[in-house]
Amino acid sequence: MGDINLARSIFDDMPCKNIVSWTGIIDGYVRSNRHTEALTLFRQLTLIEGILPTEVTVLTILTSVWKTGSFDLLQSLHAYLVKTGFILSDVRVTNSLIDTYVECGSIDYGFEVFQEVPTKRKNLITWTTIISGLAMHGKAKEAVNHFQEMEKQGLKPHRVTFLSVMNACSHGGLIEQGREFFEKMINLYRINPDTKHYGCMVDMFGRVGMLEEAEKMAMEIPTEMINVIIWRTLLGACSYHGNAEMSERVMKKIFELEKDYSGDYVLLSNTFSGAGRFDDAKMIRKIMDERNVVKVPGLSLSLAS
Repeated sequence: MGDINLARSIFDDMPCKNIVSWTGIIDGYVRSNRHTEALTLFRQLTLIEGILPTEVTVLTILTSVWKTGSFDLLQSLHAYLVKTGFILSDVRVTNSLIDTYVECGSIDYGFEVFQEVPTKRKNLITWTTIISGLAMHGKAKEAVNHFQEMEKQGLKPHRVTFLSVMNACSHGGLIEQGREFFEKMINLYRINPDTKHYGCMVDMFGRVGMLEEAEKMAMEIPTEMINVIIWRTLLGACSYHGNAEMSERVMKKIFELEKDYSGDYVLLSNTFSGAGRFDDAKMIRKIMDERNVVKVPGLSLSLAS
């Protein structure tokens, strides 16, 4: 990132500053995580110097606004972008503004921005951003509806779009629709699922207790894609739904990949305890001791018999 203080000194000594130099110094502060200085410079650029920022300048300062998490700053910037015409003229700025609202916890304002953009100007990133935002904020049905509307507009979803709508289905309990999206992605759009897509499906089935379906999905994942997180997701579902038998099978898969994370042992032990298999629960504690597995603070072992 270089020395931002030296860069600022050089910037201050420049007799003639143009938008490139302003954007450069603002970007330097953003990259240095000095967002207050970046925002101060942006105000000076726009309000005092009266210079119109470029698309790059705006995208850069939106990063600072997101990092600060200030809703007031975001609204002020939004008003400025409307006044200067960026909202309707630059789709990248629009997409970034929607995303920043979503990340700052304001899906309703992000959706308002989305609605203000003429349909013909919305690109795949615009649709994916709002679908992801709706999913993130628990609006599963709305996310599904917008995915379907996007398809009607003739846009071809990519893997991130599918992951967003599948996550919406997972958290919203829309199991059959989630399954349909997964199959459509593969069979209609010829997109090969990656680890995140498989993990989302395992999580979706596991959340509602469809553990056999979740295990089947996990077993179908290509060897080169499988990771311990997917099996831990299934282990958590087994523990939540009290399936001790499947927990044992899943734990064996986890041990093939990693053996020293205490949370796995705690989940399995608690699942055994919940099923009345107290001897097995104590055995897990013994294995932890033998392998010198250190229990993470906050995780509790239920071993009362």
